[in-house]
Amino acid sequence: MDSGGEVNESAAEQIERNRAQARQNLRRLASEQPQVAGPTTVRDARSAVKDTPSALPKDKRLGDYIEFDLTRLRNSKGGFLVEENEEDPVTAMENLRKEREREKQRLRDQMEPGMSLDPTTRPVCEKCSSPDVLYDPFLRVFNVRVCRACERACPETYSLLTKTEVKEDYLLTDAELADGELLPHLLKKNPHKSTYSNMMLFLRKQVEEYAFSATKWGSADGLDAEYARRHAEKSRKRVRKFQQGLAKLRKRTIRDNIWQQRQDAEHTHQWIPSGTMHVCQSCGQRVEVEEF
Repeated sequence: MDSGGEVNESAAEQIERNRAQARQNLRRLASEQPQVAGPTTVRDARSAVKDTPSALPKDKRLGDYIEFDLTRLRNSKGGFLVEENEEDPVTAMENLRKEREREKQRLRDQMEPGMSLDPTTRPVCEKCSSPDVLYDPFLRVFNVRVCRACERACPETYSLLTKTEVKEDYLLTDAELADGELLPHLLKKNPHKSTYSNMMLFLRKQVEEYAFSATKWGSADGLDAEYARRHAEKSRKRVRKFQQGLAKLRKRTIRDNIWQQRQDAEHTHQWIPSGTMHVCQSCGQRVEVEEF
C-alpha cells in the first residue's frame, strides 16, 4: 500500500513540474515576440481634420456631370404653389398698396344710392317698364335703364365687350376708347394678374351706336367695307414683300452661279436705257433699274 501511495505522489509532483515548465515556456515566448502598440483611447480631433482632404477628386471615368449645391435648394411644392418670379419686399408692398387703391376706387364707384319712393321719379326699364332696374353697372356706368330679365333676354344689346374685342370687331382707336364721355367704360380687376391695369368693359349697344353712326363708319355695311379694305391692304403688302424677297433671291442666285460668272467674264454688256429697264445690245439681257 505504501509503495502505491508513493507512486501517486511522485506522479502528481511530475504533473505540477510539467505545468510550471509550460508556464515558463509561455512567458518566455511572449517576451521574445515584438511589442505591438495597441489603440489609444485618447483621440485628437485636430489631427483628424488635418488628415481629411478638402474635396474629393473628380473621377474622369464618370464623364461630365453637374455638381449641385444642396444648401441652396428649396422645396417647390411640386411646382404648383411657388410664384414664377419672386419679388423683393419693397416691390411687393408697393404692388399691394396699388391693388388696395384700385379696390377702393371700385368700391366707391359701386356704391348704390337709395331707392326713390316717388313713382314719377323712379327709373324704369326702357324695354318692359319694370321698376327693378339694375344699378350696377348699367345705370351707374352706362346710364342705361334695363332690368335683369331684359338684360338676360337681349345679350346682343346689353352684353359687355372688352377693349380688345371692340378694337378688332368695330375698328375703333385707343383715343376713342379712352374718351369716357364718348364711350363710357367699366373698370374691373384684371383676371390675369392683380398688379396689371384694370380691365375696360364697354356696352355693346353704345359701341354699335357710335360705330354705325355717320361720325365713324355710317352703317354695318360701311364697317364691313372698311374691314375688307384693310384685309386687302394687308394681303397686298404681304404679296409685295414676298415678291421683293423672291427677286432678291433670284438676283443672288444668278450672281453666285458659276456658269453665269463665266458668261459674265467672257461677255461685256452694252446697256441701252429703255424706260425703267436697261437692255444689253448684244445678248438682250434686261435689268430693272431704280432711280432715286
